[in-house]
Amino acid sequence: MNRMPVSPLISKALEIAEERLGMETLAKRLHTTDSLIRAWRLGHATMPEYKFLRLADILSELEPGWSEKP
Repeated sequence: MNRMPVSPLISKALEIAEERLGMETLAKRLHTTDSLIRAWRLGHATMPEYKFLRLADILSELEPGWSEKP
């Protein structure tokens, strides 16, 4: 399978959302499967713009994580 260039923005956004919500919850909130999310992160599939906008909405609902860091 060919890999496409992965956007660092999408990769980081998915990483943060997965860390904070867990893969199962993130997949449900994006109305997709965990295998497709992994494909987006690895460059095996391109994340559609409407899914990225949904991801941005999900991230904006999260509390900032900087208060939890030492």
